[in-house]
Order: sequence, then structure tokens, then C-alpha cells
Amino acid sequence: MLETGRLRLRRLCPPDEPALVALDSDAEVMRYIGSRGGTPEEIVERVRQRIVVDHGALGWWIVEGRPDGVFHGVAALLPMPEGGDIELAYRFARASWGAGIATEAAAALVEHAFARAGLARLVAVTFPENAASRRVLGKLGFVHDGMSDYKGIAVAHFAVTAAAWRPRA
Repeated sequence: MLETGRLRLRRLCPPDEPALVALDSDAEVMRYIGSRGGTPEEIVERVRQRIVVDHGALGWWIVEGRPDGVFHGVAALLPMPEGGDIELAYRFARASWGAGIATEAAAALVEHAFARAGLARLVAVTFPENAASRRVLGKLGFVHDGMSDYKGIAVAHFAVTAAAWRPRA
């Protein structure tokens, strides 16, 4: 479990399924996510796969309020499809947008990746038009290093190293 001033990040578990399915079924939330869409059955199956897969020190994390347990969304540290990099990823319920939740949760995972998991570098990708996600990444010290192909989609590619992060932490 990871904790920040306002948030708790914990591993996914079966009782999280309804909240995760609702999140992944919200077209506005999924607008900039590469795995968006599908039938309700396909969404449920993707959520169930995320819940059962063990990525060791990496993987998926529920983001919830510390004082009240309110579900805000999910964040993850996952292997990129190609190249061996580890990706920081996140998505949040619309009710949590604009409150700094994404930045706070992502910062906790970046710190975990470098301090506990021992990674030397993290990457993140986002649709070029996703200004909110680009702002979050900029606040965390990620540097835009060009465009790349992610599962057949042209995305803006960002990276941060442990050496660049440590002075910020």
C-alpha cells in the first residue's frame, strides 16, 4: 500500500470490479485511453484480467481517498508492449478531475518505481491532444521526447529518470 497526504494506493481486488467497470465504461474517461471501447462483456473481462495479474512490485493500483475510501481511479506501472520500458499510466473518475488527484497519485507511483522497485527510468504516453495528462507529466518532471506508436496509435512519448526525479522528491 502507498499513502500520500490525501490518497491511498492499493492493489486491485475482486470487490473493486464494479467501480473499475464503471470507470472503463465512461466514454469521457476513456477518450484518451488506447484500450477504450468494446462490449460490456469485453470491458468486464479486461477488468477481471487486471485484477488477477500479478506484476510483482509493478502493476495496477486503486486510487482512493485516505479518510473516506472514495474511489478516484486507477494508476499503474506496466511493461510497455515493446522496448522493455516501464510505463506510468492512470485514469480517474470525472468527479476527481481538476483536484490534483492525478498528480498526487502519479507522484506516489513514480517514487515507488524509483525508491522501492529500483527502476532507473519511467516512460508515459498520451494522446497529443490530452492537455491535462501532459500537465500532470510536466509537473512530475517527465520530459517530452517525441512521438511514438503505441498499439497502433500515434502518441506523445515522455520519460523521466531516477536521477532527474530524486532532486524533485
